[in-house]
Amino acid sequence: MKNYAYKIDNQAPEEKKRFIRSMFDTIVPTYDLLNHVLSLGTDLWWRKNIFSRIQPVHDKNALDMACGTGDLSRLLAKKGARVTALDFSFPMLQKARRKRVASHFFVAGDAGAQPLSGDTFEIATIAFGIRNIPDIDVFMKEAFRVLAPGGELAILELVRPANRLVSFFYKFYLGRLLPLVGGIISGKPQAYRYLAETIATFIDPIDLVLMLRRHGFTHTGVFPQRPGMAVIITARKEAS
Repeated sequence: MKNYAYKIDNQAPEEKKRFIRSMFDTIVPTYDLLNHVLSLGTDLWWRKNIFSRIQPVHDKNALDMACGTGDLSRLLAKKGARVTALDFSFPMLQKARRKRVASHFFVAGDAGAQPLSGDTFEIATIAFGIRNIPDIDVFMKEAFRVLAPGGELAILELVRPANRLVSFFYKFYLGRLLPLVGGIISGKPQAYRYLAETIATFIDPIDLVLMLRRHGFTHTGVFPQRPGMAVIITARKEAS
């Protein structure tokens, strides 16, 4: 697939999903290193900031969707949550399991068709994963379904900076630096061209919030993360 721009496809996303799954399967060995290098370590800080925007997770059932190699799952477990980590890339899950964090259940599955019971989790998270979900409306319905009444959803995602100066340098970073460095280190330049393009074309945070509201979520919040290249979005499933 040569067109890497993000596009909503709720009807027939299978081909795009196969491409995305295959791509993530191939970059597992260098995935963590490149996340930290290409974000200058800020991805670790942004994940930690989620916990200041949601209810305490201690002794709660938490679902980490599109968990990748489990960095956020590990933080949830360290905070005392009972964590279910879900991802459709089996090699990613295998690497997450090797991190040996207690309180984890690992589930190989599609975030848009979760093999999990409804009304189960007090917390659901997704970090840097929602822009890899073409059937985003289906995903939101699934996230709402598996949350318990009163449960919270937290989304962490990369965005386009509003500040013009930051935006100027960020466009250069996305267009040139990320694909170049990511491609050299991973040996998979196509994967990092894809990741750069999805960041550049993904849904704006405010529009994402409006979509969440249409799917029944309330108490939405948008929290930009310094220096303006990421955002935390929170939403709640009302208690019945």
